[in-house]
Amino acid sequence: MTACDELPELPGIDKVDGLRRMMNKPALFEKILRDFHARLHDSPQVICATLANGDYSTAERNAHSVKGLAGTIGAIGLQDAAKALEHELHDGHTPSEATFAQFEKELRTVIDGIAAGFGIEPTT
Repeated sequence: MTACDELPELPGIDKVDGLRRMMNKPALFEKILRDFHARLHDSPQVICATLANGDYSTAERNAHSVKGLAGTIGAIGLQDAAKALEHELHDGHTPSEATFAQFEKELRTVIDGIAAGFGIEPTT
C-alpha cells in the first residue's frame, strides 16, 4: 500500500505531487488540506467583496495566495486559474467573467473534494 492509497479521492488535486511536497506523509498532507479548506473555501466571496470596495491590490494578493497554496497541495488547475485571475487583477483591472468563473469552478472542485474526502461539514 502506498501513501497515496491512504488518502481519499481528491478531485482537482494531484495526490502524488501533493504528497511529494509533504515528504510522503499522508497525515501532514491531510492537515494541510484541511487548513486549505478552512482558510480558502470562501475566497471568491472575499475577492468579490474587496473588488466591490475598489481594493484591487488586496484582491490580487488573495488570488496570489490561492495560487501559491494550490501549487503546494498539487491543485494545478486551480493554481493556473488563480494565476490568470491574479494577472487580470494586476494594475487594477477588473477580471473577466470567464476568468473569475474558471477560478470559482476550480476552487469549488478542490474545496468540495476535500470536504467529501475528509467528512468536513459544509460551512454556512
